[in-house]
Amino acid sequence: MKKQLAIALTVGSLLLCQSALARREPLEQPQRVTLTAPNGDVGKTKAAIIRAASGLQWNVVADQPGKLTFKHVKGNIVLVLDVSYDATGYQVRYASSENLSYQETETGARVHPTVNRWMDNLVRHIGGDRTDGDDDDKPASAAE
Repeated sequence: MKKQLAIALTVGSLLLCQSALARREPLEQPQRVTLTAPNGDVGKTKAAIIRAASGLQWNVVADQPGKLTFKHVKGNIVLVLDVSYDATGYQVRYASSENLSYQETETGARVHPTVNRWMDNLVRHIGGDRTDGDDDDKPASAAE
């Protein structure tokens, strides 16, 4: 009886570990977004970043020239992102997290899928908000 219980506990533990690991994926740092407007304004870029982040319930926790740090708290989940910017574009980067399964591995960082999704969502919202009334101000991927 004790042997069967030990086996059952071992199998149960392995299944729990496997499901926890399955919830991790490689951390994907978004590419820098380049604004196509030739006369970009750093103030407008910064304002668009703050406006978009605030709309998604991100709070500014640090404001340095050319770099904003945002924190998003949802229950016991915390994600902190750095957003570097200038007159020509911006880039969102992972800074830290709590309860989002961050782990450094030999092949790179791994995180809960929510991290990548929230970073991509912020990038999209910033891009959609950075307009000066001209169609030329639409963001373009750095790869273009």
